[in-house]
Amino acid sequence: MPDRHVLVLAGGRGERFWPWSRPERPKQLLPLAPGGRSLLAATLTRALRMVPAERILVLTARDLVASVARECPPGVRVMGEPVGRNTGPAIGAAAALFLAESPKASFAVMPADHAIEDEAAFVRDLERAFVAAEHDSVLLTLGAPPTGPETSFGYIRRGAALGERIHRVAAFTEKPARDVAARYLESGDYLWNCGIFVWRARVFLDALEASRPALAEALQPLAGIADAAAFEKRLQDVLPACESISVDYAVLEHAPNVLVIAAAFDWDDLGSWSAWARRQPPDPRGNVLFGRAVVVDCDRCVVVGEGGTAAALGLSDMVVVHANGATLTCRLDQSENVRRVSEAARAREASEASAREGTVKSAQDSVKHSVKDGSQAWR
Repeated sequence: MPDRHVLVLAGGRGERFWPWSRPERPKQLLPLAPGGRSLLAATLTRALRMVPAERILVLTARDLVASVARECPPGVRVMGEPVGRNTGPAIGAAAALFLAESPKASFAVMPADHAIEDEAAFVRDLERAFVAAEHDSVLLTLGAPPTGPETSFGYIRRGAALGERIHRVAAFTEKPARDVAARYLESGDYLWNCGIFVWRARVFLDALEASRPALAEALQPLAGIADAAAFEKRLQDVLPACESISVDYAVLEHAPNVLVIAAAFDWDDLGSWSAWARRQPPDPRGNVLFGRAVVVDCDRCVVVGEGGTAAALGLSDMVVVHANGATLTCRLDQSENVRRVSEAARAREASEASAREGTVKSAQDSVKHSVKDGSQAWR
């Protein structure tokens, strides 16, 4: 039986779904998947169709370990990162663990917060990628055929064809301007970068050594540690010393052996309220409602109420969300910019906290002076 593993990356904070998502409950833990499941739970369901639970590793932020573990079936390993260092170091660390457990280990990398509904097609594509990675020293990535000129996704330009839906990678492109994305779509040569990968652990670590030797050296203390508890303990010391870099920049843009499979399954990274709404069943007037949501005379709105009622009256193409004691209202076509709101809210909270600390300190200093003056008077 092939020695296959799955790494699920679950460290993101998902600020674009503020105020529903917060640092302690990021996007992958929200009930954004069909049936009200969390995106992480849906990801693990797909992973379990490929490997047993004991061969799934979930990497997340250290403060999210308990919340993430509650979403995981028995047997799935959850490890906490002491600091976020992006996907390059995270995948390199997991590769070191899998290689220590088996010299022939191969593994798939899956983000925890993406939406895929056609699980059967997903499993077929992953199986094909595993077979290719196990037979050749290649790095496989999956790309989704674009359905529009999206500017929030990365793109992969296909090179020479090697078989049905499989090509060499000619280039990776970061989020383009809309006119550029439109040209990509018209050319038919580009795929959306799904951030889903398959490779052998040894092949990946060799590629990392070739393209980013300083990062490979920083991860070297993890080599040969097959005990999960000992590995996680060492990770707490190793990861902070690593540079923060994505696997695309660290490896894939430099390696000569990168292949891409054009996905046969649906895919979306659910980067905004509008992206999520496209996948939800609407009411007769096109509204998407969740939780304690009320709409009156509204069209094509997204309304979410958690911990209270969110109500909309006479609106069209709007987002109204009430959760965690905060409320968001914006146009649906501006929902990709919600991160700006979450950053502004966080800055205000920090400013208010600083002001409170200043007030307390001032009061404490006043008390100290009063006590001192009283003591001198007594003397």
